[in-house]
Amino acid sequence: MPGHMEKASAASYRNKYAAQARLLNSLNPFKSTWMIARQWLVIAAALALPAYAVAFLSGEDSLWAGLCELSAAGLLAVVVLFVLSGFVLACKQHALGVIMHDATHHRLFKNAMLNEIASNWLCAFPTGMVTSSYRRGHLPHHLFTNKPNDPYWVRLVADDNYSFPKPRRAFYRILLGDLCGLHLRSWWPVIRYWTGWAFVFDNREKMLSTSERIQFVAFWLCAAALVTVLEAWPCFLLLWLLPMFTLTLAFTRIRIIAEHDLAQNERELERTRHVDGSWLERLALAPLNINYHVAHHLFPAVPLYNLPKMHAILMKDEGFRAEASLWPRYFGRNRGLIDTMLE
Repeated sequence: MPGHMEKASAASYRNKYAAQARLLNSLNPFKSTWMIARQWLVIAAALALPAYAVAFLSGEDSLWAGLCELSAAGLLAVVVLFVLSGFVLACKQHALGVIMHDATHHRLFKNAMLNEIASNWLCAFPTGMVTSSYRRGHLPHHLFTNKPNDPYWVRLVADDNYSFPKPRRAFYRILLGDLCGLHLRSWWPVIRYWTGWAFVFDNREKMLSTSERIQFVAFWLCAAALVTVLEAWPCFLLLWLLPMFTLTLAFTRIRIIAEHDLAQNERELERTRHVDGSWLERLALAPLNINYHVAHHLFPAVPLYNLPKMHAILMKDEGFRAEASLWPRYFGRNRGLIDTMLE
């Protein structure tokens, strides 16, 4: 952009493209339903496939008995399948969290009750979260990004794991710690306010309504009963709970680091980043268009399936292209965002 042109404020972009944003704010219940349904179709396949593979190769219905019957080659194939399924399920858990994030902005369904029920029972509860708990911190984050009233920013600047620049080896040690479940204690202050577990048993802070607590417990009792009936506890523990507290947290950490520069920049547009990402990065680190984060912060009423269109409109603006923090990928020595933050 020519040097004499004054940088525009985020408010000016909101005003300039308000009409286009209003058109894209429209909710499509079929798109929301299909978005949730396709996550669960993949989840069901990824949960079932390893068990079916063991039964097919061994002829045994029991997972443990079947594993004992496998040859070395068959066992190796099943281990690889378990790892791949665990990776896919971590991606889908991350995606469910992103859908819940849209629901915090009431962007799933026009009916408020349907929006909350669909978000909780199909996205939040399965990953241990409650929509209202997440909303309580997320909306102030939008209003006060990187300011003392932003609860996310307050927690992140106090955590050395989010302090950059950082030696490359130190950063990868942090991710390895996530993968090994070593950082659950440091995650707890954030998880506590996103999840329902903490407030099911101690709700003195009145963070959840009675109805939410009952629904949360009912969901997990139903899930436990279903897993018991299907005799699927090994798969459930290995493929759902283990990724939830390891790989999914690592994916979430990388996305959190990428989304915002924690510096208290004067200009709002400089506090948020957009990353195109490779197909694999979008699958794991930025599912369902959450990488269009600048567009989301400018126009949070635009549902996630319309964010690419909103971003395309913004990208036609020469000033926006020059001022916004736009990155081609998360990792890679050639303009990979994370790599520029490592020493």
